[in-house]
Amino acid sequence: MKGVVVHRAGRVITVACALVLAASAAGCGPAPVERSRPALGTAVAITAYGEDAETAVESAYLAIAEVETATDAYDPNSAVSTFNTDPYTAAYLPPEVLEIRGAVERLGVGEAFSMALLGVVRLYSFESSPTIPAPGDLALAVAAARGFTLQGDGQGVFARVKDPDPRLAAGAALAPGLDLGGAAKGLALDRAYAALAAAGVDAAVVSAGSTTVTLGSKPDDEAWRVGIEDPRDPATIVAVISGPEALCVSTSGDYQKFFESGGLRYHHILDPATGSPARGLRSLTVFGPRSTLSGLDADILSTALFVMGPDAAIPYAEEHGLGLYLVDDEGRARVVPAPETSGIVLDEEAEPTP
Repeated sequence: MKGVVVHRAGRVITVACALVLAASAAGCGPAPVERSRPALGTAVAITAYGEDAETAVESAYLAIAEVETATDAYDPNSAVSTFNTDPYTAAYLPPEVLEIRGAVERLGVGEAFSMALLGVVRLYSFESSPTIPAPGDLALAVAAARGFTLQGDGQGVFARVKDPDPRLAAGAALAPGLDLGGAAKGLALDRAYAALAAAGVDAAVVSAGSTTVTLGSKPDDEAWRVGIEDPRDPATIVAVISGPEALCVSTSGDYQKFFESGGLRYHHILDPATGSPARGLRSLTVFGPRSTLSGLDADILSTALFVMGPDAAIPYAEEHGLGLYLVDDEGRARVVPAPETSGIVLDEEAEPTP
């Protein structure tokens, strides 16, 4: 099969950094502490302001590492990876798993967001040799992904599979497993946010590719500004989200990890109902104030609403007071503004590539 894989972490670019540095140089206060380190499958950048910002940033990276150690399905030493070696036996997983599950239920998007698609994702081999799954294998893996159950005490998580097909045996290629990649990044940024707040920083921004959170107000009293990429020309910013205080932004797109075959794009945002890439959108960005939208919620919703498609995503956002910026599969942009009381504004900078 001919195809090209693009291994690109989804990126929501923080575009205010130059303004921050200029303000500091002009005598508006001490220079911020700025760090960037590999984590969560991307580069995590933190900028923090305050007397103890250096220590606070280190605490934030430790908090991120704790979430990654607990939830990374591709790290053989993580708790989730260990569970996935035998998903048919009840096990006590870390609280991060239950927190993510609780958020999915609270947001009401369980039909569009699954924590258990590891067996389905493996069929595509995005990270190695791109593959279009055989229909029978895909159907079997999707059915297995629906079999995860919580025991009565709310802790034991295990898989039940009605079909005894040997391809679903523990350790087999199609065996079901937990994959929290669509939510762990947002949860990790929430933990980083909490660590920075506990350390008493005045303000901070944490960006992990497709998800960005801010804390407090910038020392120069200017708005936080977060740019959204053109999904067909990621070097171009098509819109900028700005807000005076803490906000959360998350983007999902069909350009972040994909291959092409037969004129079709096979990307990593999979519909749990079919196991196939969700169609109808190129990218979807959800945004809102930190007071009503956490990093975890934003991360889950950017994926779930992408899967749901614009006809369902837009009324969901309007009902729940969320901002949305969508680019459909023909390159047309659509916007749901954040509530006026949030102080968050989206300015369209350019038309997306057709």
